[in-house]
Amino acid sequence: MGIRTTIVLDEDVLERVRERAREEDVPFRVKLNDLLRYGLAREVGGQRLEMPRRTFSMGECRLPFPLRVSDLDAWEEQAAGREG
Repeated sequence: MGIRTTIVLDEDVLERVRERAREEDVPFRVKLNDLLRYGLAREVGGQRLEMPRRTFSMGECRLPFPLRVSDLDAWEEQAAGREG
């Protein structure tokens, strides 16, 4: 018998666990527990292994640094003038 608790999952994580549970035809809680056990078992010598992270380029920043609030206000006004 397990203990009931509340956790907050990111939407992408929630969907991935749901997908795997559907693929394997097991309840969500069973798949979540399996994945947590797997992650905890990957600890080696008391140190956690790094989780792979998906990254992507967001392009080059067009703002000059360092920034001042007055610079941001002027930049927003200029951008609003281009849109309107």
